[in-house]
Amino acid sequence: MTILTAMQSAAIRLMGRRPDTFFGAPAGRGFELEITDLINEVAKDILKSNDWQGLTKFATITADGTETVFDLPSDYDRMLVVSDITENQGWFWGYQRVTDLNDFAYWAGRGFMPNPGLWTIYGDQLHFTPAPSTNAQYPYVSKNYARDTSTLALKDSFTADTDEFLLPERLLTLGLVWRWRENKKLDWTGDQEAFAKAISEYAVKDKGSRTYRRTSNRWLPGTYAAWPWTLGGV
Repeated sequence: MTILTAMQSAAIRLMGRRPDTFFGAPAGRGFELEITDLINEVAKDILKSNDWQGLTKFATITADGTETVFDLPSDYDRMLVVSDITENQGWFWGYQRVTDLNDFAYWAGRGFMPNPGLWTIYGDQLHFTPAPSTNAQYPYVSKNYARDTSTLALKDSFTADTDEFLLPERLLTLGLVWRWRENKKLDWTGDQEAFAKAISEYAVKDKGSRTYRRTSNRWLPGTYAAWPWTLGGV
């Protein structure tokens, strides 16, 4: 199914009509233009809400023992909530992530660290200490949630009615209903809850890691709390 179905379903609930086209609709069709503007925002909300299996990929780092900086994949969105970088020839140790750049600089400057080493991300690149001596790989979440049905190419935004969503299209419908009513200052009581509930249900079935926000005091199934001490500390 294409995203046209999701947009038409939202239109029926919002306006009581079923437009034949949205992308490429005449300039005077304000509703259709609003929906095409909102649908990518909704898709990004869905993308960020969970480490979806359908968007998870593995990247390989080709190491030579001297290079310490590597570009991220072109479709990179973020690391998984639980993500390790492991040398392909290793069976037990994995590079440990350091989120504090000061800690990374401290350990890199002293050369004393867990085996085989540490990694972090800054400047949209992966940085290692020490340099990986063998090829390594890591999982990540791709930003390409859309597929062009004519070329099968993956992309990071919807541009045509015939595009496909790599995640459940029902989420697009529910998200569009909520966002459109909210933007129009209409009563959206229950719409946001329905959208969030559907995401939660699909996420549980998907078995991916839930995104954990430190500002929340609630514990949610499938989330992982951060290690409370500095990595490498005593």
